[in-house]
Formats: sequence, structure tokens, C-alpha cells
Amino acid sequence: MALSPRAPRGITVIVLGLSARGEKGNYLMRALFLYTTALATPSSYAPLIPCPPSNNSYCLAPETCCIEQYFGAPGCNVQLSSGKTYCCAPGPALEVSTTLPNCLIIGDSVSDQYTPSVAHLLNKTCLVQHAPWVGGGSANNAANGLFNLQNCRWLRTALRPDQDVKWDLIMFNFGLHDLMNTWPGPLAEYTSTLSNITDILLASGAKHVMYALTTPFQADSLPSCGPYCNVPNTSLWSPGEWPQPTNGGNGRCGPPACAQGALGCGVPNATAKANSPDPNAPGCGPPTYAVSVLNNAASTVMAAKGVPTLDLNALVHSHCGANYSYCDLCDNETQYMGIYCGYHYSPAGVQVLSQAVADAFLKVLG
Repeated sequence: MALSPRAPRGITVIVLGLSARGEKGNYLMRALFLYTTALATPSSYAPLIPCPPSNNSYCLAPETCCIEQYFGAPGCNVQLSSGKTYCCAPGPALEVSTTLPNCLIIGDSVSDQYTPSVAHLLNKTCLVQHAPWVGGGSANNAANGLFNLQNCRWLRTALRPDQDVKWDLIMFNFGLHDLMNTWPGPLAEYTSTLSNITDILLASGAKHVMYALTTPFQADSLPSCGPYCNVPNTSLWSPGEWPQPTNGGNGRCGPPACAQGALGCGVPNATAKANSPDPNAPGCGPPTYAVSVLNNAASTVMAAKGVPTLDLNALVHSHCGANYSYCDLCDNETQYMGIYCGYHYSPAGVQVLSQAVADAFLKVLG
């Protein structure tokens, strides 16, 4: 069923004893119609257009619906100030609650993993949603997050893109898609971008804003890559074929794309050959500790702006150890990454992260 714009809750328009006849009466009725329409759509006079196939996401006319393969949910073709059209991922999926506080999580696929469990743990306390409302963690890196917060409607719901939302709590994170941005120039850009994102969220009217420190990516801090640099599962990869980065890095890096010293795996070296059953396996450059570098930068930004942080990184390390290649909190990513502990988490890991996020939300909301 298609939605139509309606007056925001709490606004009631009542007309009593109005007799409108003749040209002046028609003008009066038209003025009243325009006034009530403006109340119904505070951010736009455009009607809402449902996006197939399920019609659970809406665009503002004259926008058209679109689906990018990466996020796989109906979004909107929005015209940018440059005149170009961009397919925006939708904001959170549900309308905001009128009876509970509204909490928003912004992040990549790791936050996608734990958001449903957080929502379940807090179902009597607040309505928890994720932005963007997509699969595959399309919040992506910090630059992508800033662009979408400036040009798209991640802070409005997919069902009511015409209405601003005053969130009770926003928690956000950008890090795992920025692992290649730890050298001086890119790191300064990451820090500046994260600062701009924080400013947008603080200015949004949200009652509380907090930042989740990025969870570990152990491959960037092990002295030798070990199984990460061995031949991946031969049922998925041909002998001698190494998984290559498709987004500029993120640690999934092997010859010939990466040289020694690059993030993740580089050219074969003595350490890798000594630790690998395959003497031709790609080796590693020195550990980059990319997550720690990014978290240090993020912590500095948040401290300067008075934004509290939730240390999910320390939480995982407290369970798995300072350095690890296997942990029961990890999802088994051997099949497609060549390493057990990559980015994502097992059901046990999701539960640990979810409980920590839920506890933090309860503390902030009081």
C-alpha cells in the first residue's frame, strides 16, 4: 500500500463553521489547502513515490528509484548540486517510534551484523535501526559516509524521506574500509573527514552521539601472514591465483598488485617462506597496525568534540588475546579470505558485541 504525506504527529488542523463561496471563498480554501500541505511535508512539497518490488522504500518526486548492486535495497536517484545523478542508499527501514527513544547505528557490515541483536536486546527500551538500510555494509569508508550524509538521507527513514528525525542516540563507526588510509597524507584526510562527519551528526539535533572504535583486523598486525598468505581453498581459487583487492586495498593484497611493505600481503620474503608450507606463497611487509592507527586518530577527534567512545576493539582483544589468528568470536573467513579471523564475527562474537553496544545504549539513555 502506497503511503501519502501526512501531517506530523502532534499537529492537528481543524476547520469549523467555514463558509466559502465565490472567488474569495475559493482563494481562502486554496490557501488553507496549501498551508495544510506544507504542514504535511515539512521538508518537501513533493509526493512520496513507492519503490518496487516491496514498496517499503520511498523517494521524493521527481526522483526515481534505483538499486545499486553493492547495497541491494531500493534507493533513490538524487540530483547533486553538480547536476549529476547519484543512487543514494536508503536510510533506516522503519518509521520512527512515537513511544520509545529512537537509536541509530551508522557503519559497515560489522555493525550490520550486530544491529539486529542490539535491537532485540533493547526492544522494550528503544527502537534500534541501522543506516544505511542495506546489505553488504555500504556505509563503506569515511569519505563515502561523509558524501552520503551530505547528499543523501541516511538520517531520515526509507519510509518517510520527507521528514527530519531527531534521534535520541546515534552511534557511528568508519574504519575497516579505511585500512589503506594510514600513511600520513591519507590519514590526515581520514581524520578531517571523520571530524566533518561528527560535526554533521552533532548538528543533526540528536540528543546523544557516540563513536564505536573499530574492531580488530588481525592480518595487518601479525609479524607473518601465515595462513593468510597461503594458497586459498582450491575449490574457489585456481592454483597460483590470489584474491586481489576490489576496492583499493582493505588488506586483501597479493602479487603482482602489492609490493613488499604494502598493506596485507606483499611479495614473498624469508619470514613467509619459513612459516608457509608453500614456498611460493606471497609474503608480508612489516605489520602496519592499521586499525590501531585509525582508532588513535578517531579517539583524538572524539575527545576534541566531547563525543564518548565505545571500545569494541579492546573488547575483542580481551577475549581473543593481543595477537591471534584464531578466536571463537571470529567468523570462519578461510573460504574466501585465506584467514580464519578476518573482518566478521561468529554468532558468539555477534552476541558479545551486541551486549556491549546494548549496555552502552542503556547507560547513555539513562
